[in-house]
Amino acid sequence: MERTNRAHRWAGRTDRELLAELARDEVGALGELFERHHDRVRALCYRLTGDPQVADDLLQESFLRILRYGSGFKGQAAFTTWLYRLVRNVCIDHMRSEDRIRAGNESWASDQALDVMPDTSDPRLDRLRTALYRLAPEKREVLVLSRYEGMSYAEIAEVCETTVGAIKVRAHRAMRELRARFEELGQTT
Repeated sequence: MERTNRAHRWAGRTDRELLAELARDEVGALGELFERHHDRVRALCYRLTGDPQVADDLLQESFLRILRYGSGFKGQAAFTTWLYRLVRNVCIDHMRSEDRIRAGNESWASDQALDVMPDTSDPRLDRLRTALYRLAPEKREVLVLSRYEGMSYAEIAEVCETTVGAIKVRAHRAMRELRARFEELGQTT
């Protein structure tokens, strides 16, 4: 019953209000934010890294950073934009610390469980999944955010702290490279 009362306490509050409560050391607000956003955050971590265990770790790290830095949210952007930026930074920090970028995406992609898309017996989807993970992280990121998360180029630009034009160029180049890698993989099978 106490859990229901606590959960009810936060029901109806906006994400911004929950962050304000969190800044006042109301840690229960973090629980509500977690309940609302953990599926989305984990999915984003998974799609950016391609590793389910790493995604779980990065999910936890993301919510620890919300706890640590939530008071820094100024409300100039939508909460979800701020959240995506925070999660993106957590993923980038992880990839850098593991030297994944320098080690090369080709070998990294072949070692990962590439389950961004549902399992099927369709070899074309398997090729597409592999091709996606062979893209450089910044190219894969723009495709994940636009195609899987449904974000507009303006929202992605805000998350990535760049211009809409730069995101459009990155998306165009990423799609072109994805097509080329998809075709390459078709020729090798």
